[in-house]
Amino acid sequence: MSKEKKRNDSNGLERCPAGTDVGPLGKSTEFVDSFVAGFIYAAACQELVRQTLEINHMLETMSEAEKSCIPNLEQDMEDIAAKWLLATAMFGINA
Repeated sequence: MSKEKKRNDSNGLERCPAGTDVGPLGKSTEFVDSFVAGFIYAAACQELVRQTLEINHMLETMSEAEKSCIPNLEQDMEDIAAKWLLATAMFGINA
């Protein structure tokens, strides 16, 4: 009498299409993806900090007449603020 094995979808297990999610390190690819996403997120935040500090330094050292000569200053400040909101929102996403 042959015994039929249970299919994975019937016992609640998810299968990787490539079949690489088996064994004690089967889910390690998720760790690698998360690790790489963390590096990318950190690099993006570092660049955002650099841009913010650069704009703040320029604003501190400029006179009002010089500030009025820069046409995109307010738009740049709004863009930086929007990027910070996006960065803080993405921090809560499980990458």
